[in-house]
Amino acid sequence: MVTEVENNLLTSTGPDAQMGQLLRRYWIPMMLASELHEPDGPPVRVSLLSEKLLAFRDTQGRIGLIDEFCAHRRVSLWFGRNEENGLRCPYHGWKYDVTGQCVDVPSEPKENGFCQKMKLKAYSCIELGGVIWTYMGPPELKPEPPAFEWVSLPASHCFISRRTQESNFLQALEGGIDSSHVSFLHSGELDTDPLHKNTKGAKYARSKTTTFDILESPGGLIIGARRDAEPGQNYWRITPWIMPWYTLIPPYSGNALNGHVWVPIDDHNCMAWSITFHPSRPLSEEERDAMVNGKGVHVDLIPGTTTPTANRVELCRASLASAKLAGSLRSVARNFAYIAQII
Repeated sequence: MVTEVENNLLTSTGPDAQMGQLLRRYWIPMMLASELHEPDGPPVRVSLLSEKLLAFRDTQGRIGLIDEFCAHRRVSLWFGRNEENGLRCPYHGWKYDVTGQCVDVPSEPKENGFCQKMKLKAYSCIELGGVIWTYMGPPELKPEPPAFEWVSLPASHCFISRRTQESNFLQALEGGIDSSHVSFLHSGELDTDPLHKNTKGAKYARSKTTTFDILESPGGLIIGARRDAEPGQNYWRITPWIMPWYTLIPPYSGNALNGHVWVPIDDHNCMAWSITFHPSRPLSEEERDAMVNGKGVHVDLIPGTTTPTANRVELCRASLASAKLAGSLRSVARNFAYIAQII
């Protein structure tokens, strides 16, 4: 357990917070490349590390990630037009390119150079492995692009999804490296999920006794969870955690590999990425169908959103409906009891 002070230190993600500054030193998976429309398509709102930003592709296909709000009257550029290599504000027509530089102020003569004095915050972006990544730290400290195995695989070998999770990224990451909950939370699906059933891992993961061993690695930790298997043998689940938010899920023999990325939206919510890949073969149609339908490490989403169908609002509605049903059943029971007394 961490103290309240330690928790605040580890989960504060704004640009002035210590953890926020650390996280900005890494390339950050921002969105699926398929989510950003064609050149000159509508911009997309991005909430990342407690900042409100806009992503867009300009006329040349370059990717921009800039402050959402115009420098003039702070109008949201989400309402603006993406045209001729820039986003134009709908209020007074100020226009910004992918670097955040203002390139046109219609109410000012071009020769006075007024627009060159205006620039929005902007972050560099790259497209890699079907994902758009951004770097939000000091430009002089920018690291090499991500080199995870899955980013260099053909699209046929990989399936990626992302969902909004109503917890801070540290709570989510803790679940990602915790093998003991598999025996309880996921035990009901080990025989039915097409990506888990009939595997020895699913068989041995039912053991309720888990012993942990941890090794430090140059890039994070390696967490080993030992369970009883056949007589005289142990079943080990090995979970690497790679700085700052990557977790790899112990594989089942013969199955594709899986991993998660837990990226802070703000101090209370995160974007949970799920990646399934196989380094030497395409994913089968059956595997893809299962993932699209929220099986394995993926979840079922409300169409057109990153919100899981099993979200807090829906769970509250289900609880209320259940309570109303229980109340109705109690009323019926009371009526029957009353009738029984007067007969």
